[in-house]
Amino acid sequence: MNKKFTLKLFLFCAVLFGTFNVQSQVLPWLFEFQATPTLISGTNNAVNSVYRISNVKSGTDAIITIVSATGGAKVNILDDNAISKPEAFSPNIKLKKNSTGYIDFKIDFVVAGTFTPMPQDSLYATGIDIDGNSNLHELDGIDLGGGVSSYWVATPEITVTQNGTMFTGTNIGGNEYTGIDTSAKQVMFTVKHSSISSFIFRCGAINNYNSAQDRQTSLYFRDFIYPQGGPLAVSYLSFDAVANNNAVTLKWVTAQEINNNHFEVERSFDNNNFSTIAIVLDGFTTNGTGKSYMAKDQSSELKSKQVVYYRLKQVDNDGKITYSKVLAVRLQSKANVVMQVSPNPFAKNLNISFNATETGVAQIRLISTSGQTLLSKQSTISKGHNSIQLDGLTGLSSGIYVAQLVFNGIMLDKQQVVKIN
Repeated sequence: MNKKFTLKLFLFCAVLFGTFNVQSQVLPWLFEFQATPTLISGTNNAVNSVYRISNVKSGTDAIITIVSATGGAKVNILDDNAISKPEAFSPNIKLKKNSTGYIDFKIDFVVAGTFTPMPQDSLYATGIDIDGNSNLHELDGIDLGGGVSSYWVATPEITVTQNGTMFTGTNIGGNEYTGIDTSAKQVMFTVKHSSISSFIFRCGAINNYNSAQDRQTSLYFRDFIYPQGGPLAVSYLSFDAVANNNAVTLKWVTAQEINNNHFEVERSFDNNNFSTIAIVLDGFTTNGTGKSYMAKDQSSELKSKQVVYYRLKQVDNDGKITYSKVLAVRLQSKANVVMQVSPNPFAKNLNISFNATETGVAQIRLISTSGQTLLSKQSTISKGHNSIQLDGLTGLSSGIYVAQLVFNGIMLDKQQVVKIN
């Protein structure tokens, strides 16, 4: 944003899941944060302070907790409706100079006048207007305890990454968008999940200015639909990374390639600062329009690390850049999760069981020998014994596959399985 770089508009909508349709009508407001926040406990605008906003919906209140402040960020005004519409929850925050800072808010929907949770059947959380410039890049984080994310994948303006159950949209384009513009779909992303009564909203920015910056954020309650846009230069069938003996092997398979020049493999140890470690110019043709690629990271730096993050930077012939999802790979210790697969060989179904020492989100992937992800199933798991079953595998061709376990966004284990008729 221009002037004080009014940050972004953050929207979320409790609606039944449906198919994205560009022609869908705009849905009405489902929550209205018009009441003045009442301080329940703590010091005003300080970490651990708790507020109630009454009657956000008939019979429903919202409990707002300032959970944490990172990088010296502070809350100026908990709910500043002077900038946004009165229906919105609009925090105003201050960021320190030359720092990455953000505030985490916990929002609980409760039965009016009580602290009894009021679960929502489904919730859409949409980060809006995640723009920036050469000195400042905004970011939004959405943690619904699971779910899936979507955004206009053709955009070069933001990248969306996942760490555990937190999805983060970070500006990379460095372009300003005037005002709080909900039509700028290229700087938006959405996370959706079901049966939840609370979530975390993170707002902040990477501030490279030599002065503090005040930022305005807004949380609206309404659904938004993304345009499909034109064809992407590259669409992926799969992108996976596996650690073995202090090295990481990355494989990706494309479904189609239009105007593609090359890939750059980027690595990070903090899921924030990425650098190029390899350039891949070409792959092996796997079908009429796509290719299969592989790169290996054998850097000595990996020996002292526990987790490493990778993403692909795809460059067109005209210089346009797009980024893949981010993969988190655990290099040491798989003590938290031990995976067992049965039956093996299998014919119709495959059961994945494991013991976890903490709660989280597990994803089971069934991968072909060429690296293509054929099936993926995600489930919220609890501490202790868990079991996830992959059904409907009768149609798979007989042969060798790999079952892969991803826990809280990190690939922990894999096992070779055999399909029989």
